[in-house]
Amino acid sequence: MTSGHDRLAPEERRALVRGTVYRIVGTPAVAVLGLVNTAIIVRETGEAVFGLVSLVATVTLLFPFADLGIGAVVLSASAQLSGPARDEAAIDVIRRAYRVLFSVAAALVVVALAVMVVDGWGFLIGMSSGPEDRWAITVAAVVFALTIPGGLGVRILIGIDRNQLATLVLMSSAAFSLFLTLLLYSFDVSGIWYAIPPLGGVLTGHVLGTVLALRLSGLGWSAFAPVGQRSGGTRLLEGNWWLFVVGVGLPVGLQTGRILLSHRSTAAEVSEYALMAQMYGAGWSILSTAGLAYWPVFVKRRGATGETVRMWWRLTGAFAALAAVAALALATLGPWVASVLSGGRIEVSASLALAFGALLVVQAVYLPTSVLLTRPTEARWQACWIAVMAAISLGSGIAVAEPYGAIGVVWASVLGVAAAQAAPSLLWVPTLVRRRPPVQHLHA
Repeated sequence: MTSGHDRLAPEERRALVRGTVYRIVGTPAVAVLGLVNTAIIVRETGEAVFGLVSLVATVTLLFPFADLGIGAVVLSASAQLSGPARDEAAIDVIRRAYRVLFSVAAALVVVALAVMVVDGWGFLIGMSSGPEDRWAITVAAVVFALTIPGGLGVRILIGIDRNQLATLVLMSSAAFSLFLTLLLYSFDVSGIWYAIPPLGGVLTGHVLGTVLALRLSGLGWSAFAPVGQRSGGTRLLEGNWWLFVVGVGLPVGLQTGRILLSHRSTAAEVSEYALMAQMYGAGWSILSTAGLAYWPVFVKRRGATGETVRMWWRLTGAFAALAAVAALALATLGPWVASVLSGGRIEVSASLALAFGALLVVQAVYLPTSVLLTRPTEARWQACWIAVMAAISLGSGIAVAEPYGAIGVVWASVLGVAAAQAAPSLLWVPTLVRRRPPVQHLHA
């Protein structure tokens, strides 16, 4: 590749700019929808039950590894469906991915039904709101299982440089969630059932994304056809197990705060954490969506190591600066917004808001690395450091959850990300990229 590859192609630039603009312009609308949704749920459930509802509703954050790392491989394969990087085996990667993830979804449904039969949700979650938990949480778990194969549609859209549509699909989930919440409100259902609308909104958005992705990519129903004979079965998803480890380590280090607090602290701490995490999530969604759009950009430039490193440095600086601005807004406005959302029922301290702001910054520093190092050996490097991050975050989180509550577990995550993700990436990523072997297709 020539030095021109450190510049974006016109179609890549359009996809990145439109996706980012759509996200920035649409964020106020999504925020309003989310705030209205949260306000309704808090008022209908109360402080104690809201923590449980939030814990169940955010199961997609706790278990993103349920796709076994396959979603990441599909994103890379989708970038090779056409253009100079075209690979004839790419479609078979997508076909096998759907077959595997539908099997995973079926297995999770069976597990959820088994937990319902023995009435074991209270033991697993560490909280309970009453006898209806076993039914409502089971429904939520089944909906979550269906989102696993459904999420491939968004990955395909990003891979084919339709980031703006992927952004709109993800944002539409907030509207679908609010619609489902209002539907439950109109029927005057009990509190725990409000855990379903967020997951139902995600599933509806994923279905929409899948329809768009299969249509625009030209795959259509062929995405569900048998895998071609020319493709080796296990090699189709080579490298995805390291990405699976990445998917396990990230929620252990970043999302188990709710679980730790539910077992070692009070319901009030869980609710404060959950409410502040929702505001933090609004900022992170903008950054992560913009960052994920660079995945196919880096895939197409795997042979241009010098240009890739320069692009990575620019992105790292830009994301860190944007995150710092967002963190300042979060620390300043977070407590007030929390009070408005909860109608004064939940008070969030400035210290907790500042902790989430710090977490946003250290995650943003690492974000470009996460979408750059996607080859099998690089995914292994990521997985090893993420395992260290998870150990630091979880270990220190267990130690501080009881005496310091929500503030303690957030700072534990900040420590883990800074020490085992942000710092190592700044020190070693340029060297790792320059050591890359010649390009080989579909090694995610």
